[in-house]
Order: sequence, then structure tokens, then C-alpha cells
Amino acid sequence: MKKAIMTTMVLVVLLTAGCGCAGIGSSPTKTVESFVSEFDNGNYDECYRLMSSAYKQETDLAAFVDLCKDVNPEKYEFIEVTNEYVDGDTAVVDVLVNESSVAIKFSLENFIEVEPEYNEVTKEVDLIRKEDEWKITEFPYVLT
Repeated sequence: MKKAIMTTMVLVVLLTAGCGCAGIGSSPTKTVESFVSEFDNGNYDECYRLMSSAYKQETDLAAFVDLCKDVNPEKYEFIEVTNEYVDGDTAVVDVLVNESSVAIKFSLENFIEVEPEYNEVTKEVDLIRKEDEWKITEFPYVLT
């Protein structure tokens, strides 16, 4: 009898724990990492699925795809998620990225030289929880 009760309790604990981590958007960090992965693979419709309903009301899928195709791929290079802050149904994920800028240099030989410069910076991505999934609230240029 004790075995049956123990087995039942273990099953209940395992099933309860398993329910809390289902879904691709089960954490803000996973949502951000999924966006980066899908964007890198050109799966813009999957990226759009990770956006909040408020964002989708303002931007349809076609406009979103156009925006994805028009971003400057040299501006940001995603490195890693560095931190996650959750406050109820909102969250902020800090991401470390290489941010490029243009340096204009003057020389007697070439007069003007334009060279890219890269700096590691931390940027924030805002998310909102909707039905146990975390969604990105604004187009995340830093993840592209």
C-alpha cells in the first residue's frame, strides 16, 4: 500500500513539474533565443509567431517579413543572453551583441577612409506573457 501511495505522489510531482515548462515560449530567454535561431534560418513567419498580439495588430505578416529582409545584417551580431528579469507578466532580457558603427578616418594617402568598428554592448528586449508563452513586444533589431 505504501508503494502505491509513493508511486502516485511521485507521478503527481513529475506531471506537475512537466506542465510548467512546456512550449517554446516557456521563458523569456527561450523566446529570445528562438527568435535569433529562426531569424538566422530565414523563418520569418516563426519569428512573427513570437511577437505579441499588440505588435501583430499594428504590423501584419507581410510588413514584418519586409522589415526582416530590410534590416542591416551588419549592425548587430547576437552573442548571448546575459540576464533575464521577470516581473509578473512582463520581462526584460539583456542580450550581449556586437554593435557596429562607422569610423571615418582621414589620411594623407587616401584622404577619407570609412571603416567599421565593433563594440560589445548590452541591449534590452521587452517581452510580455500571454497564455503561458512569452512574446516580444517590439521588433528586436538587436536580434537580427
